[in-house]
Amino acid sequence: MMTLFIALWLLVSPFAQDESKALQFDVRARQNLLLGKGEQSGREYYDVVITKQPNAGALIKLPYTQKGGKFSFDLHHRIPMTNDFGLPAEVTTIVEVLTGGTTSLGTFTISDTIKDGDKFEEPISKISTAEIDKYVTPLFRKTVVITTRPGPQSVSIVGQTLVITRAGTTTRVDTQGTRIAAVSNFKFEDASAANPLKP
Repeated sequence: MMTLFIALWLLVSPFAQDESKALQFDVRARQNLLLGKGEQSGREYYDVVITKQPNAGALIKLPYTQKGGKFSFDLHHRIPMTNDFGLPAEVTTIVEVLTGGTTSLGTFTISDTIKDGDKFEEPISKISTAEIDKYVTPLFRKTVVITTRPGPQSVSIVGQTLVITRAGTTTRVDTQGTRIAAVSNFKFEDASAANPLKP
């Protein structure tokens, strides 16, 4: 009898493991927002566009949780490093995280001075073959952590404003549809789980 029980348990175990994998979050950002993949890390980098429509942002469907959890991602400037960009430049990028359509989970800012010779920590294998996109790169990194509510939840990362100051001139970008940031390294932790943040 015990042998039969163990055999059945071993038979069912792979399905139980697959079910736990199915509870992982699902990145549902539109394919045209995929900037590319890190050549060293293999991480996907998504563009963040200025929009008031959550489904047009970097959309992530989180799994059901009984107690809520913590969702995190890395926020980067998205900069076209062309010869005429003008360095040094002080850059401030502001994004917002929405849930439930229009409910804000917070506004998050990354601010840095970009100097000549600054490079991102890894090369990005780009998806787009457009001429301008070959100069675009994420720059710098800020990790954002958000507490999520119990139950199912979707979050969308949308752009708000990009402010660039160089040679005494400040340019503010808040035009709908403009790509102003990049996000990567999504992680989710169930509040009831003992495991550390994991994708």
